[in-house]
Amino acid sequence: MKKQTIRIYLSGLLVVAGVMTSVAQSSTLPLPFGEALQLMKANHPALKQSAHYIREKEAEKAIRRGLYLPQVSMSATAVSMSDPLHLDLTPVRDAILPLYNTLGNYGVFSGVPNPDPATHAVLPVLPDNLSTAAVRQQLLQGAGKVAQGEWNQMIQEKTFAMVNAGVNMPLYTGGKIAGANKAAALEIEMSKEELRNVEGELLTELVTRYYGLSLGQQAREVRQQMAHAMSKHQQDAQKFFSEGMMARVEWLNAAVAQADAERELKQAQRNLDILQQALSATLALEQSDSIVPLTPLFINKQLPDAGYFIQKALECNPKLNQLEGKSQLVDLKHTISKGEYLPSAALFGTYTLADYQKSVYLPDWTVGVGLKWTLFEGFSRNNEMKKTQEMKAQVVEAREKAHQDIATYIFKLRQELSIQLEQIADLDQTLELATEYCTSTEKAFAQGMSTSTAVVDAHTKIAQVKLMRLKLFYDYDSTLAKLLQTAGIPEQFPDYYTGENTIIESLN
Repeated sequence: MKKQTIRIYLSGLLVVAGVMTSVAQSSTLPLPFGEALQLMKANHPALKQSAHYIREKEAEKAIRRGLYLPQVSMSATAVSMSDPLHLDLTPVRDAILPLYNTLGNYGVFSGVPNPDPATHAVLPVLPDNLSTAAVRQQLLQGAGKVAQGEWNQMIQEKTFAMVNAGVNMPLYTGGKIAGANKAAALEIEMSKEELRNVEGELLTELVTRYYGLSLGQQAREVRQQMAHAMSKHQQDAQKFFSEGMMARVEWLNAAVAQADAERELKQAQRNLDILQQALSATLALEQSDSIVPLTPLFINKQLPDAGYFIQKALECNPKLNQLEGKSQLVDLKHTISKGEYLPSAALFGTYTLADYQKSVYLPDWTVGVGLKWTLFEGFSRNNEMKKTQEMKAQVVEAREKAHQDIATYIFKLRQELSIQLEQIADLDQTLELATEYCTSTEKAFAQGMSTSTAVVDAHTKIAQVKLMRLKLFYDYDSTLAKLLQTAGIPEQFPDYYTGENTIIESLN
């Protein structure tokens, strides 16, 4: 029987020693909460993704701002046609040449001015015979020129090429470009609110895991205290049993309590390893370092009422701000839809930089103003405006529901904090009584006036109260983080774990 007892005792010492050796050999990283927060902001992929999304929206805004500027382009065209282009005016020649010949031979004319300066003063107008002869001569000369002229002209060779520069600048678009730029600016603000939302969610996650690790380490310490107390009690029980001062069942109870305490200590260490990995993942750190939270669990002496946090949420909650931005986007979309009824005007121009066999009849440059006005498009514009009106109504309803849900959730969280503070105050008194009871029970056991079961129960009660108290501190911190996140002010969390309004948790 004594050998079995010794084996149980030694196994307990080995478990405790193994746990302590494992902790001592691993590299530790002492980390205040503020530094943990900075690490998370610098390393977490979700925050980097949100930052990239903001830069994407900024680039998109720059793209839309470019719609105000002229578009300059170059184009090259090479054409080969089946036949060259000709302008054949031979029928015109054939039509007017008989008229020239007829009038040149048979026409009678008068009133021709005298071309001779010497006789012009005396005879300003030629006689009819001379006038007829002069006009007929000119008509016959003209007939010769008409007959000899090239009436079949080459307009464009069958193969030609051109290199042109072009410019196009919008002058008026019915507000579509201005609306697109305003929408881009709103989308940037909404992307920034999304970043704030992600930061708030991650801060809550960090609080949960950072203080969860702190809770796990202190829970392990409670389990170590329990294991140490049960080991000492088992030694006392073994001594009394060996001296015949204790029944075997009492000694067995002490041995079982010691084994249970060692098992729970081992389980606490396993849980601590899980919490370490979870916090390392949030901080995007390597898993080799053992993080030691330096900022302890805490509660506050006083907190603002729910109305304060609800008002903050209406002003700062990123999801509400995103809904407000979405409402403004819908308004812009509705305005742009109205602009579809208006005409669009643009300035355009082209200039030929180089050419090959281009027609001489084509200009080297052109400048103009174009106007486009869609008068009928199958009622799509009217239906688009109806669509935006319904979208706006949806946003209004969603925003109203979000206001109600957030106000209700904030009230719930604030009530939970009050309940947790009350329970902590009650447990403080319970812990004081349980400690006093445990001391009295151990004294009575040493004098043979109490049982091993009573001692084990007294120590178990102390451990339970300490763990419950630690859990309430942890619940308070994580609930506070959720409250500040919902109120849209998660960055104020460090203000609550420092200062005179803060009560630090301690196992002492």
